[in-house]
Amino acid sequence: MNKLSMLVVLGCLLVSCESTNYVPPVTSQMTTAKKGQHVDFATLRQGRTLFVHRCIECHTLPVLWRYSTEDWPGIVDSMSHRASLKAAEREAIVAYIVAVRFAGH
Repeated sequence: MNKLSMLVVLGCLLVSCESTNYVPPVTSQMTTAKKGQHVDFATLRQGRTLFVHRCIECHTLPVLWRYSTEDWPGIVDSMSHRASLKAAEREAIVAYIVAVRFAGH
């Protein structure tokens, strides 16, 4: 019975790790993560804050790696009306997501 309990606990941990969305903090490496482009640190920080606080108002945070980099602008645009996001705020969220993906977090 002890082995069975251990397997159940391990299985629950694996499922919870997979469903937990890690939203990495902004680092200086993210400002130059995408080749040939520099993104302002403050913009990335704002994007992360908006992503964490505004997106969760309607649903759980999406896993940043679930969609392609090309898909994110459309995804953010399609939900921006519900979150009352301004154009600059949408751009900051997308910039943060793209920077995280390129930085390999």
